[in-house]
This record gives sequence, C-alpha cells and structure tokens, in this order.
Amino acid sequence: MATSELILKDQFVKFVGIELLDAGDGMARAQLKIEEYHLNGLGIAQGGAIFTLADYAFAAAANSHEQVAVTLNSSIAFMRPVGKGVLTAVCREIARNRRTAFYTVDVLDESGETVALFNGTAYLKSIDKG
Repeated sequence: MATSELILKDQFVKFVGIELLDAGDGMARAQLKIEEYHLNGLGIAQGGAIFTLADYAFAAAANSHEQVAVTLNSSIAFMRPVGKGVLTAVCREIARNRRTAFYTVDVLDESGETVALFNGTAYLKSIDKG
C-alpha cells in the first residue's frame, strides 16, 4: 500500500473532522472547521485539536515522497486563540536527507492570521526491496 493511501486511512483525523486538501512533493494543506466539540472550557479551540491538524499536514507532507516517514520530534507554539471558523494547516519541507526530513507548518485562520507554528522532524524508514 502506498504511503499516501495510509495517510488517507487515518481514522482519528476523520473523527476530529480534518480534511486533507492536497499533498505532494514535500508539501500539504489540511483544514478543520471549528465546531463546538473542539472548544475547551474557555470557549477557544482546544490545543490538541490544533496540534492534530498541524500534525496531519506534517504527516501528509513527510509521506508524500512515497517513503514511510514517522515522527522523531515535533513542537508547536500557539500564537493566538481562535473560537470559530475554519483553520488551514500549510506544511512545507525545509530539508530532506537520506534518513531525516524537516518541516514547518503554519496554522492559519480564515483571515490568514497565524494561529500556531508547528515544527516537525521525520525519520525516513528504509525502503523494503524484497
């Protein structure tokens, strides 16, 4: 099974409501419409929902080269709260070598304002030739 097919089979992101808009050549875009069940006690989007959106865009971009990539490290910085609307995660590859690849994800609100910045490092698994 191609790695791109594996990304589309992610059941958790379906449950959360995330949609993959496009992916390929080390980039990806994913979207999440904030619903009431995404809000925390303060009435803003729960950090885990935003992290999941960014992480999914990262996974789609990292696996877009048809080589299995898994997370070595990831971090997120939340810039401003959001309580409604649609969030878009835009991931781009910064560097890639034989075993690791580095990505950044901008999570944007509907007006294009940055909600969060995510950085991820992927480990590139060996391609099984047999």
